[in-house]
Amino acid sequence: MASCALALCGVSMALAPPSIARMPTKSTTSQSHLSLGDYVVQRAIQQQLYFIAELQNAPLGTWLARFEGHEHLESVGRKPGAPGLPGTYNAEFGQLRTGFTDYLSTLGEAPDEVIQVEFQRPQRKLSARELENPFLAKAAAEQAAVKEYRDVPIVPRQVLSRLLNTADVIADTWAFHLGELEAGDTKRVAMDAAPTKELPTPAMLLDRVLESEGGETRISWYTEDEPLPLHAFDHRACDRLATLRALDSLVDEVSALTPETAFECGYLRRAAVADDYDGEVDERVIERRRGRREKRQASFCVGDDSEKAAAAREAALAFLQEYASYWVPKLTKGDERSALEKHAERPDPGMKERPRPADAGADADAALEDLWAWMDGSPFHLYGGELVAPARLGARLRELRAGHAAEARRELEAEIRPELTRARIAYTDYTEEDERLRLERKKADAEAELVWNVDRSMEGLNEG
Repeated sequence: MASCALALCGVSMALAPPSIARMPTKSTTSQSHLSLGDYVVQRAIQQQLYFIAELQNAPLGTWLARFEGHEHLESVGRKPGAPGLPGTYNAEFGQLRTGFTDYLSTLGEAPDEVIQVEFQRPQRKLSARELENPFLAKAAAEQAAVKEYRDVPIVPRQVLSRLLNTADVIADTWAFHLGELEAGDTKRVAMDAAPTKELPTPAMLLDRVLESEGGETRISWYTEDEPLPLHAFDHRACDRLATLRALDSLVDEVSALTPETAFECGYLRRAAVADDYDGEVDERVIERRRGRREKRQASFCVGDDSEKAAAAREAALAFLQEYASYWVPKLTKGDERSALEKHAERPDPGMKERPRPADAGADADAALEDLWAWMDGSPFHLYGGELVAPARLGARLRELRAGHAAEARRELEAEIRPELTRARIAYTDYTEEDERLRLERKKADAEAELVWNVDRSMEGLNEG
């Protein structure tokens, strides 16, 4: 993250090509180190802290938060005896102090403990007549002053078992969401690349209204309307993680461009986009625009296609450096507001959004919207920037994100789940036979769902 904190100065680069020393390298965004397994266990711990607070088991919640020094995973500002709001559990990446496999092993091997908790016995309230008796009042005061303690046993393996149950549910719903993200991004990329855009149908508009008003969504269908309390922020975090990994891949892709392949990528141009003047505009306005255009064109790169390709590649890398320096910290932190809060703070048409703190986090949609907002514009403040199309970079970023969503889904199923099973078999009563039966049930459920989907499709065709 430290390498992303160095923003380039656009003004100083307007008239001169950027030096190679200032070009971003593979570590510019460097989000490939974000461990999905660590984040699954981090959110499982926070989900358990939510459940424990809901059960008002303060001793166990305190012990779990302090285990391996993870007090920072607790809710911020929650009231005693109640769980905090989902947004108060920090969803920033990289909050697990150790690797998730080490954490699970340490928790499974931790010895049982007994915690002494101070408690106050309920006192009978004295009547006004009894309070007038000094002996009774003194005895009541002495009894109230006596501190009593009770022993609360802590069995780490039981805690681990509940934590693994939560992590399994998280991995399952995340895998489903990542599949939906992949499908949605693939569809969006194809729609943007289509020569003609399809208008939304009434059914699509109705679905959007139902979703925005809290109606049934694909996730609510999958979880049967009983998702984990933190699921909305978890799924937004999956989007952020896939976006950060895609941004890392995009930097690598641009870095690997050559003069021969630079203009074949789709987001670099051979020439600047010409200004489109409306013939009805006043001649004086056109003259001012022409003056600004000539001044801007004075800093455009010149030469043959090879020189322009090199300048365009360096400008694209410099633009991604600026983009990453602003968005990577925000995407790493995440937006703590709920979807309802974000909708309530949305400005009216024509009004500017209320400024947020400089260190506030953001979701992936905001980062992609920032690139889409460039439309056909170019970063003219960069040497060679007139050949860069940020909106097309955004389309490529979304396309890469679809691939990383599929890769993250594979990682959940092929790498993270086996580690969770290993810890369950090693430190709980779970056996390999139980795992075999679980896999058989999962396979049978998948086959039954496939048959149901086919039957439903056939019914739709018959009705049509």
